[in-house]
Amino acid sequence: MARVHPFQSNFTAGELTPKLAGQIDFKKYANGLELLQNMTVFPQGGAARRYGTRFVGPVKDSTKTVRLIPFEFNVEQSYCLEFGDQYIRFYKDNGIITENDKTITGITKANPAVVTASSHGYSNGNEVILTLVGGMTQVNGKRFKVANKTTNTFELQDLDGNNINSTAYTTYTSGGDANKIYEISTSITESMLYEIQYTQSADIMYIVHETISPQKLTRTGHSSWSIGNETFTNGPFLDDGTTAAWSGSNGFPRTVSFYEQRLVFGGSTAYPQTIWASQSGLYTNFDVGSGDAADAFIYTIAANRVNVIRWLAPARDLVVGTAGGEFKVGRPTGEPLKPDNVTITQQTTYGGWTTEPIQVGNVILFVQKERKKIREFAYQFEDDAYSAPDMCLLAEHITGTGIKDVTYAQEPESIYWAVRDDGMLLGMTYKREEDVIAWHRHILGGYIQHSIDTSSALVPYTSDSDKNGYFTISAHGYITGDPIIYDNNGNTDIGGLVNGTTYYVIKIDANTIELARTYKQAVDRTVHQIGTGSGTHIIKNHAKVKSIASFPVGDTTEVWTVVERTINGTKKQYVEYLDPTLNMDSTLNGLVNGTSGTLTNLDHLEGQTVQVLVGDAVYPNQTVTNGQITVTLPSTSGFQNVEIGLGYVSKMTTMRIEAGAQAGSAQNRPKRWNEVAVRLFETVGVTINDDQIPFRSSSTPVGQNIPPFTGDKRVTNTGWDREGKITIEQTQPLPMTVLGITGTLVTSD
Repeated sequence: MARVHPFQSNFTAGELTPKLAGQIDFKKYANGLELLQNMTVFPQGGAARRYGTRFVGPVKDSTKTVRLIPFEFNVEQSYCLEFGDQYIRFYKDNGIITENDKTITGITKANPAVVTASSHGYSNGNEVILTLVGGMTQVNGKRFKVANKTTNTFELQDLDGNNINSTAYTTYTSGGDANKIYEISTSITESMLYEIQYTQSADIMYIVHETISPQKLTRTGHSSWSIGNETFTNGPFLDDGTTAAWSGSNGFPRTVSFYEQRLVFGGSTAYPQTIWASQSGLYTNFDVGSGDAADAFIYTIAANRVNVIRWLAPARDLVVGTAGGEFKVGRPTGEPLKPDNVTITQQTTYGGWTTEPIQVGNVILFVQKERKKIREFAYQFEDDAYSAPDMCLLAEHITGTGIKDVTYAQEPESIYWAVRDDGMLLGMTYKREEDVIAWHRHILGGYIQHSIDTSSALVPYTSDSDKNGYFTISAHGYITGDPIIYDNNGNTDIGGLVNGTTYYVIKIDANTIELARTYKQAVDRTVHQIGTGSGTHIIKNHAKVKSIASFPVGDTTEVWTVVERTINGTKKQYVEYLDPTLNMDSTLNGLVNGTSGTLTNLDHLEGQTVQVLVGDAVYPNQTVTNGQITVTLPSTSGFQNVEIGLGYVSKMTTMRIEAGAQAGSAQNRPKRWNEVAVRLFETVGVTINDDQIPFRSSSTPVGQNIPPFTGDKRVTNTGWDREGKITIEQTQPLPMTVLGITGTLVTSD
C-alpha cells in the first residue's frame, strides 16, 4: 500500500473533454475537472457557486423568438434592449422602462376587473403595470393587458388574454398608478433577429440585415427612442464610384462596425466580398472623392473562392471575418487608413459564423462557421501575423450541437458567456495573460415539460415494428442529445423506463422523438426500447436560456438572459439577470415583518416548487398556489429578508486521480481516500462525496445566522474504488467557494 497526500490547488483548466481522460501526463490534466456545473472559475484559480438570477418580467410574447442586445452610452446610462417581432422594449436600472403615470381613481370587484383612469390614452392590447393601489393590493406590481377600453376606463386581462376576476380581491380604497410599458415598432421580423448585426457610437446604434436598408436607432431620453432607415449622402457606390451599391435587388450590408472614425459596412447579397467605408468623421457620407485622405473608399476582397463577409471587428487592425477565412484591413505602419493605402490580406482560414465577435483586450473571440468552436484571433508579434487558436480544444464536448448567442462580462471575473442551441448556458473564464481558459456549464432552475398521454402520444415497441417505441409531441422543440427526466406522474413506469431517470432525445422530426440511454447513444442514434404504459406521464428538460447580453453598471458587468420554462402548464420566457446577492433562479426577495406570513407576487412561478431562504435558514420547499406561499418565520421584533426562487445544484467532480502508485501508474488500481479535505472560502454548506458537512456548531447561538466559513472541511473513509474521484456539491441555496482539494490517498499495488 502506498499513502500520498496530493493537492489540487486550482481549477484553471475548467471542465475537460472526456477525450482527455487518458492524458494523465498532460499539464492541464491536474488543473481540470470532469464536471463543473453551476460554478464559475475565478482567475485566481478557485471555483464558486454561480450567482442566482433575479426575475425582471416576461417578454412581450413567449411564443416567439426574442433577442437581448446591449445599448451602452456610459456606465451610468446602459440599457438592455428586448428585440422581438417588429418591436423593441427597453430595460434600465433592473426594470422595464414605462411611460408616465396615469392616476387610478377606481377598480371594480368584478369579472373582468375595470380600472378607472381619466383620459388614460391606452389602446386595447397595451401592457400596463399597476402600483401603489390602496385596498386592492392584489394588483400591485403586476402586468396586465388593456381590453375594451373607453376614454376613462379599461378592463384587465392577464398576459395570455384571460379576464382578471377581482370579485374575491379586497375592496379598492384609494390611489394607484398605471404605467404603460414603453416600446417602439421596427421593421425587424422574428426570423431576422439572430442575423442582424449592430454597432454603436454614443446615442446612436446602426443595425443591419441584408434584406432591409441600414437602420439607425437613436436615444434622446430614457423613454424617448426612434428607429428608421439611415439616410446616406454620395453613395454608397459600387467600385465604379457612381452606381448605387444597395437596393432591394442587390440587397443591403450584412455587417457593420466603426474603425478609425469611419463607419464601415460589409457584404451585401449581390456583393458578398465588398466593404464600404465612410469618409473620416462623416458617418453618412460615402463620397469616394478624388483621392483625399479623408475620402470614403470601397474595397472588394480578392480570393480564390467567394467568401461571404459575416462580421467586422475593430482591433489593432480592422478584421474582416468571412465564411472561409479571416482577413485584416492593413495600411503602412504609422499611417491612418485611407483610400490609397488600403490592403486586405488573409490571415487564417477557419471561417466564422454570423454571431457577433467579442473584443477582449487586444484579441477577438469569434464563433467558427460550424458553431462548435470559439477561436481567439490575436496578433503574434514574433510572426508579424495573426493566429486563431481553438479555445475549445480541451473542452470540445462543451458546445454540443452549436453556439447561438454570446456576450462577455469583463468584471468581476472576466467570463465569456455562450448560449447553446439546446438552451444550455456556458461560461469560459478567460485570462490569457495568466493562462486561464476554463469552461463551465450552467443549468438554470426550473423545467420545460411535456405531458405524454400514453393512449395517443406513445407508440410502443413491438417485435414486428420497425421502430423501438417513440413519443409524438407536437412542436416539441427538442434537438438530438437533449437530456430529459422521465416522471411517471404517479403511474406505473412505461415499459423500459425508470421514474426519475435521465434519458437523451433522438429527434425524428418536429413532432416525434425517440430516447437513448446516454448522450453518445443519442448522437449515434442507438435507440432505447420503449414499451407500453397507461395514464399520463411527464418528460422534463432543463430550463432553456434563449438569449444573453451584458453591459457595464458601475464597477461591475451585469449579465442578462431570456429563460424559457414551463409555468403552470404553459411555456413562458422571462427576462432575468445574474445577481451576486442571490442563490436561486427567477428570484424575488423582500423584507417580511413578524413570525409568519403569506408571501405574494409569485405569479411568475405559479405551480412551481420553490426554495425559501430566510437569512441562512433554508426552509422546506413550497409550491406556489395562486401566486403565493405561506411560511412560518423565526420569532423576531424586526424585519427579515426572505428569498424565494427556483433551486439549482452546484457540482464539481475531479478527474481520475493519478497519484500514489509505487510502480507505474495509479490508473485502474484500487484506491481509497482515508481523508478528503476541501479548502473553502466564505462557504455555508457543502457535500463531499455524498457526505453533508455540518457548519453550525454549539458555539453558534440559536436564531443567529451561521457565519461564512473559511478553512478546511473534512470527510474520512470514503471507500475503495478504482478512480479516486471527488465530488463536491452545494444542494442548498447558500454560498460555496472551493479553493483546493487535498487529503490522504491509499493506493493498492
